[in-house]
Amino acid sequence: MKILYLHGFNSSSNSNKAQIFKNSKFVQNSKAEVISPDLPISPKEAIKDILNLVKKCNFSISLIGSSLGGFYATYISDTYNLRSVNINPVVPDHLENMKKLIGQHQNYQTNENYFFTQEMYNFLNRIKINKLKNPQNHLALIQLEDNVLNHIKTMSFYKDGHLCAEIEGSHEYIGFENKIPFILDFLL
Repeated sequence: MKILYLHGFNSSSNSNKAQIFKNSKFVQNSKAEVISPDLPISPKEAIKDILNLVKKCNFSISLIGSSLGGFYATYISDTYNLRSVNINPVVPDHLENMKKLIGQHQNYQTNENYFFTQEMYNFLNRIKINKLKNPQNHLALIQLEDNVLNHIKTMSFYKDGHLCAEIEGSHEYIGFENKIPFILDFLL
């Protein structure tokens, strides 16, 4: 089995969660192949790259996405009837607040400077899924003390899918390593 791990906005394939997941004994014992690409800043290019990887695997792949990576994972998995685990994911109702991200940024991992454009933001709105076609294919891991995304909007979006909500935590998802067996059980 192959698992595609998609990092969030302003991050990279070297994010803490990506590394924890790839290096987990549970993942290594499962013999799952983890693919963790560096996604382009442009959402349009990111979706194109993700879809190319999914096609290269003949659609025999599951997805994990964190934050904006969760938005991408949900879009691809719902469109192509694949399984996804989404960690404190961006959902369509979060996009309005993301408009304030238009502007200059520096990647947390690579220190690359870039500009998130209005066109990039508009693309996210064009591909948003308002209602999941295959809600049972999605598991959302949510920590209610996420200081970046509104968890009520997240829970509402995934209400017909699988939800795991924890009272404490953060946007980074504290204790992620403890969820890896649960994630693998859902994906494999």
